This record gives sequence, structure tokens and C-alpha cells, in this order.
Amino acid sequence: RTGVNNTNQFSVAEDITRSVDPSNGSIQKLYSEDTNLIIFQESKVSRALIDKDAIYSAEGQSMTTSGAQVIGQVQQYAGNYGISTNPESFAVYGYRKYFVDKNQNVVLRLSQDGITEISAYGMIDYFRDNLAAIGNTGRLIGGWDMYNKQYVLSLQPPNTENYQTLAFDEDCNGWTSRFSFSPDLSGSLRNSFYTFKNGNIWEHYADPTVTFVNYCNFYGVQYDANVTLIFNPEVSMSKNFNTLNYEGKENKYFGTIINSTPPTYGEVVYGNSMNGIKGFYSTVKMTFVNPTTPQAAELYSVSSNYVMSSY
Repeated sequence: RTGVNNTNQFSVAEDITRSVDPSNGSIQKLYSEDTNLIIFQESKVSRALIDKDAIYSAEGQSMTTSGAQVIGQVQQYAGNYGISTNPESFAVYGYRKYFVDKNQNVVLRLSQDGITEISAYGMIDYFRDNLAAIGNTGRLIGGWDMYNKQYVLSLQPPNTENYQTLAFDEDCNGWTSRFSFSPDLSGSLRNSFYTFKNGNIWEHYADPTVTFVNYCNFYGVQYDANVTLIFNPEVSMSKNFNTLNYEGKENKYFGTIINSTPPTYGEVVYGNSMNGIKGFYSTVKMTFVNPTTPQAAELYSVSSNYVMSSY
């Protein structure tokens, strides 16, 4: 019909599809970034140029050229990594993409320098054991926390009561926190972090004096904040840890450690109890019991005084 613009129609003579290697499994997620289409298969991650194609010089250097290609040449990222069957683990911040390859027992970051195993930063054994428990019916819920600038990952095996939620911090390149919530979905909007549970939305880090919800309260359940530390100075020396010291907001505290553990075979205990605990290392768990009214607690440092053990 005269006057109709048909520029939005594709010619049947033009190839507008592009295939990927089926040996790498099904395509689980597509993500568009600038002029690239990132393709997440079960065991491979690739990228394809959008409305561009790649040509190569005689020296093998790639160059891009504009053309009629809707999806250009597919280029695979180095490494035999994919997203398994868990596209729900995907999260993005800037040029960084985070996801989980459950089949390889790794958590990954895709950035301009390629794919990096962020699960290798002190957590290889942890993710090897816990990702294996996810199975085919468990879930891996990933999201970017804009408020704290962290990748938050919730590992939810079929038995959902055994979930574990933790966060990766780029500033220290490590897994810094564990959380007591198990979301169905998570994400950020305008510097706030939200999770969804049973069809409801939950705003995290909201001012408790405005929302009237206490700290460490998730989905209507109140939890106590705790941190576990390991003292292990001079690792090859047997020690007696005598005191525990910690510093909070504008206050310092210290106390003598009383050993109330029943004596084991061959251990000499003087009296009904003795000061200090003996060993190569000491584990300390500190818990802040939330009061009925909203109140924050800050822990700056924890230390222990120790001496060399005489036996």
C-alpha cells in the first residue's frame, strides 16, 4: 500500500540467526551490553557483535566493521565455564557480571579482563561442598547490592531450611558476610537493595526509626548479629590465651578467659577451673542481642593476650 514504511521487515534472503556450539549445552541467558550480546550456555560463555561483524587482518588481528549482520560472529571467552542451569544466579554492576557454574563448583565474575573464579578467594572448599548439595531442584539466587556494593548469593538446596546467603566484596576481593535471609529474588534500584519473598518486597538497610523494623529483622523474623573470629598468632607455637579484648563505638572492654571445659585425658587442670585456654588457635564468637528498640552496634577490633604454653 502506498505510504507504508516496510523498513522494519526482514528479507527472507538475509540470514538473521546465529548458532552456537550445541556441545556446550543449552542457552540459559542472553545479556545485551553496548554492541555485544553475551551468551551464557550451560558450560560456555560467548559474545557476539550486534549489527557488526569481525574481520581479521593478515596478522590475525580482529577488526570490527559495520554491516548488515544482525548478530555478528560468535567469540568464546577463555575457560570452560558456563552458568549451568542457574540463570537466576546472574547479577550485573557496570562491566562486571556475576554468575555461578554449579557443575564446576565455582562462582564467577566476567569483566573486561575475562572470567575470574571469585570462589577461589579463600572459599574453594566451601563452594565445592555447598554447590554440590544444590542438585537439579535447588536454586542459586544472585543479586547486586547497590547499597553496600556487593554481590549477594543465596544457596538454596531442595531442603530450603539449609540455605546459606553470603556476599562478595570487590574492595577486599573476598567473601565478607553471611546473612539470615533467603530471598526468592533480589536486586537494586536507586541505591537501595530489595529482596522478594512469598510475593512481598523487602527493603534492606532502611532507617529503622522510619520503617519501625529492627536491625537483623528479615521477613518478620528477628535475628541476632554475630561474628566469629579465629586467633592464630605464631601458628607453630602452643599458647595459653588469657584475655579477650574488644573495642566498640567509643568504648574498650577486656576480660579474663575462664576455662570451663571438662579436662580431657592427660590434661592437667589446677582446681575446679583455670584462667585461659590452651591450644594453637582460639575461636571466638561474639553475638549482639538486638534490643526491643532499634539500636545499632559497631565492632572495631578484637584481640587476645596470650603466652607460650609450658605443656
